[in-house]
Amino acid sequence: MRLNDTYFDTARYNTPAWRASVTCQEIGHLFGLAHNDEDFSTTTGTCMDYSNDPGQNQHPDQHDYTQLEAIYKHLDSMTTVGAAGAAPPALAGVDPTDMEHWGDPVDVSPSGRVHTFVRDLGHLQVITTVTWAPE
Repeated sequence: MRLNDTYFDTARYNTPAWRASVTCQEIGHLFGLAHNDEDFSTTTGTCMDYSNDPGQNQHPDQHDYTQLEAIYKHLDSMTTVGAAGAAPPALAGVDPTDMEHWGDPVDVSPSGRVHTFVRDLGHLQVITTVTWAPE
């Protein structure tokens, strides 16, 4: 994620409070939160609020956490865990966190690191895609 620096080019907005408020709000949007209030003249005490004063709006509030729970806590009976059934016997003993078990390298990133591996099980291929952290 990259923040739009347009507002930070002005002295009024180039402060730690404004940066914290904007960063918090953009991360909230990333997780699916909407604005709690779009009236600049009021302050509700959450970064998901539009405000003329970021002093109290640098963090999520309880309403935001409740919304995140509603979005991500699956209260229905559906689950994706095990939905495809048990792993094939050919994967018994395979540790998906061990690079040695990922299979053959098949694609390299522009930085030169392998990021796609294929393990061929005959009737099934397991594809592992890795997003490497910057070194």
